Amino acid sequence: MHDRMDRKEELAALARAAFEGSLDRRAFFRRAAALGLAGPAATAMFRTYRAAAFQDATTTASNPITVTIGGTPIAVGIEDTSKAPKGGTFKFARASDSDNLDPVTNDGNVNIWIFTNIYDTLVRVTPDGANLEPALAEKWDISSDGKTYTFHLRPGVKFSDGTPMKASDVVWSFTRAANDPEQHWTFTLTALKRDDKGNVQGISTPDDQTVVIELPQPWAPFLADIAMFNMSVISEAFAKDDPKKLTDQCMGTGPFALKEWAKGDHITLVKNANYWEEDLPVLDQVVVSIVADDNARIIQLQGGEIDGLDSPPFSRVDELKSDPSLKVWELPSTYTKYATLNSEKDPLGDANVRLALNYAVDRDTLIQVVLFGLGIPATSFMPKGALYWNPNLPGFPYDVDKAKSLLAKSKAPNGFPLELQSLAGSADEDALASALKDMWSKIGVDVTITPVESSVSTDNYRKGNFQAQLTSWTNDIIDPDELVAYAILPSGSNMFGTHWSDPEAEKLAKQGEEELDPAKRQQIYYRIQEIFNEQAAMVIFYHQPYLAATTAKVHNFLQPPTGQWVWKQTWVEQ
Repeated sequence: MHDRMDRKEELAALARAAFEGSLDRRAFFRRAAALGLAGPAATAMFRTYRAAAFQDATTTASNPITVTIGGTPIAVGIEDTSKAPKGGTFKFARASDSDNLDPVTNDGNVNIWIFTNIYDTLVRVTPDGANLEPALAEKWDISSDGKTYTFHLRPGVKFSDGTPMKASDVVWSFTRAANDPEQHWTFTLTALKRDDKGNVQGISTPDDQTVVIELPQPWAPFLADIAMFNMSVISEAFAKDDPKKLTDQCMGTGPFALKEWAKGDHITLVKNANYWEEDLPVLDQVVVSIVADDNARIIQLQGGEIDGLDSPPFSRVDELKSDPSLKVWELPSTYTKYATLNSEKDPLGDANVRLALNYAVDRDTLIQVVLFGLGIPATSFMPKGALYWNPNLPGFPYDVDKAKSLLAKSKAPNGFPLELQSLAGSADEDALASALKDMWSKIGVDVTITPVESSVSTDNYRKGNFQAQLTSWTNDIIDPDELVAYAILPSGSNMFGTHWSDPEAEKLAKQGEEELDPAKRQQIYYRIQEIFNEQAAMVIFYHQPYLAATTAKVHNFLQPPTGQWVWKQTWVEQ
C-alpha cells in the first residue's frame, strides 16, 4: 500500500509538471517510463495536461472545470482552438432520446441540451454561468425609464440554409414563444405588453437590423429571460406555414444544424457552414446515440466505439478516473435533485406529511451512497450559490423522531403507502430510490419503487400521473425568476408538478419580477425559499456536479452551470 501510494503521488507530480510546463516532452516521457507508465497512457497524460498549460488565463471561469485522467484531477479552462485539428466527428452517448426539438413547446433537458447547439438567442449566458453577453444582438440600449430595449442585430448572420436572419425573424420567434397556447414557458415572458385577448404587443422592427421591445413596466430579469432557450431565433420562412414541424425539424443560426434524427437510436448534428462566429465550430459533426443502460455506455467508451458519454454512474466514477486513456469531467452545475410530491394525491396534500418525509432523509448518507461523496446537501430548492440563494436556511437535518411527530399530527398518523417513480436503467436513481425506501420505512411509509422509461416519466409528470417522482432541476438563465416562476406560480408547470400553492409565495414571486432594487429582490427571494421549506413543497436532496466521461483525445467538452452542452469549441484528436 505504501509503495502504491508513493507511485500515485509521483504520477500526480508528473501531471502537475506537464501542466506547469516545467518538463519538456523528452523529460516527461523519460520520467513516465521510470514510473512504469505505458506509452499510450503517457501520451494521453501529456496531451491532456500540456494542452491545458497553454490556455489563456483570462478564459478560465471563476468556477473551473475539473478533468481527471489517470487518477489525477486538475482544474482547466477553455483551451485555445486556433491550432486544433479541424473537422472530425464527436460520438457521444446518453441514456434518453429527445422527444421535441421545438424551443417553444419542449419540456426537458433531453431536448434543450441538444437544440441549443442549433439555435442562438439575442443575448446568452457566459461560459461561467454568471453573466450575460451579446449573441445575435451585438449591443442594446435601454431607455432611462427601463421600459424600452433596442437591440442592434449582428450584421451578416445567416440561418444554416444560407438565408439572411432579419429582425422580422426575431419578432416572429418572440411572438410565437409569448403566444404559446399551451404556455409551456410563457411564465418567463409575462413582462411583455399584451392586448385584451392576451396577444403580445410592443415588439417592432424599425429596420432589418433593429428590434425594439417596449415593456409596460420595468422588469428586473428581462435580459436574462430573453437569453433563455424558448427565445431562440427561428427562421420565419422555414416554419411559419407549419410550426408543428419544429418538433423534429430545425432551422437556426447556431454552430450546428440537424442532419438526421433516427428516433430512439441517434441524432446527427453537422457543422453550420454559415455560422457567424469565426472558425467555429471545430468539428464537422456530432453523433448523439441513445444507449439506455449505464454499463453499456461505459463499455462502448472503454472499447472506443464512442468518444464520450453523459452522466456516468457515480459508482463507476473512481474506476473511470483511474483509467489513463479516459477523462472524467466534473463541471460546476446548478443541478439539484428532488422528489416531486403530487399534493393532489393523498396524503401528500398535508404539509405535515411532506415535512415528515423531508426530515426522514439522511442527506449525508445519500451523498455517500448515491454520489460517492460528490455532492452537497441541499437546504433550498434553489441551486446553492445561484443569485439570491438563501444561505441562512437550515434545511431539513436528519431527525427521525421529529419526522414521526410530524406524521402523528397529519392525516396519516400511522404511515401510508407511497409509490415512488424513478428512471428505468439509471443506476443513480436506483440507488437513490432504494435508500429512500429504507429511510422512509423508519417512519411507517411503505415505498413501492416503480422504474419507468424516460418518455413515460415525462408524460406522467405532465399529466400528474404519479404520487412521488424523482426529478431534478438545472437553471437555464442566471436570474432566479425562471425557477421561482416554475415552482411557485400557477402556470403550465403546475408548480413543478406539485400542484402546491401558497398565496404569499405567489405574490412575492410577482414582486420579484418587477423589483429593480437588488437588496429588495434578495429579501423577496429569501422569503420565498423560507415559505417553500415551511410548506415542504417537495423533498429536496442535494446538489451535484455535471459529470461526463470522454476519451483522452477529446478537448473542450463544455457544459456551463446552466447545463446545455456547448460543442462548438470541442475537438477530437485525429
